[in-house]
Amino acid sequence: MVYNEELRELKISAAKNVSKEVIENTHIKPGQGIAGRAFQTGETIFVTDPEHNTQYKDFIGSEEQKEPFIAIPLKVKDKPFGVLNLHLSREKESFTDYDLKFLTLLAGEAAITLENIKLYESIENFYLEMVQTLARVIDAKDAYTGDHAGRARAKARALAEELHMPAQMIKYVEYAALLHDIGKIGIDGAILSKPGRLTADEYDEIKKHPAIGYQILAPIHFLGPVAQMVLCHQEWFNGMGYPEGLRGEEIPLGARIVATIDAWDAMMSDRPYRKALSREIGISELEKGAGKQFDPQVVEAFLKLERREWQDTPAA
Repeated sequence: MVYNEELRELKISAAKNVSKEVIENTHIKPGQGIAGRAFQTGETIFVTDPEHNTQYKDFIGSEEQKEPFIAIPLKVKDKPFGVLNLHLSREKESFTDYDLKFLTLLAGEAAITLENIKLYESIENFYLEMVQTLARVIDAKDAYTGDHAGRARAKARALAEELHMPAQMIKYVEYAALLHDIGKIGIDGAILSKPGRLTADEYDEIKKHPAIGYQILAPIHFLGPVAQMVLCHQEWFNGMGYPEGLRGEEIPLGARIVATIDAWDAMMSDRPYRKALSREIGISELEKGAGKQFDPQVVEAFLKLERREWQDTPAA
């Protein structure tokens, strides 16, 4: 069981021979029941007769698990992170001294692992907040984009879910949508906001932003997959994009998602050289670009969401 600081309760995070119902419905406050008391006091508790223990009988899993058990607090330097509960196997009559020593060592290792996970999550959140700030700086630098990164992030998540991507990849796609233009921090603001057509040299300068974004994000370990998506978000499905000229599934799916959403948001927003296009024109342009600039399956899923969920949502 792991302690959730936000909810202030212990929740089963890993179990064996425990029903799904018990796992999903067990919520124990510190001091409540056997596990809650072990967590609160930091002391190991033996329960030799669970059926007649007043603190255990109200536990939702008491009918499933009637064997004697031990509750060992998971703690590092007296700071509790959770509780390890182990029921005695039917082949044994009691826990031995060896069992106790081994389980205490196991609980200590588990607590250190939990502490490291929480530390990693804290570092991850710090970096994410930092790059979110950079994304807002980019949006502020290009006054015409407004909250482009925020809009792209919300739509990317919905689209990745529609395409049934794994949960971790959905998170990466969401981050890539938020950060895909972060490389524009290295582009002259005068070029970004130029009201007229760009010169060939200016366009070449703009084309550097995916590589700059990659250079910013790649050193951040947990953003490695995101950096790759950012690098490839200007690639075309037919191989005519940049910077590498990748085609089809050579382009990461997350980058293909971001490319579609980026193009849609650009069409739905006022630009220095034109007003926002209508939804009808935007849909037509995506359909014409499917198989050329965009992944046809991504376009199909995107337009399905657009018609179903986003048709009443302002584009900007």
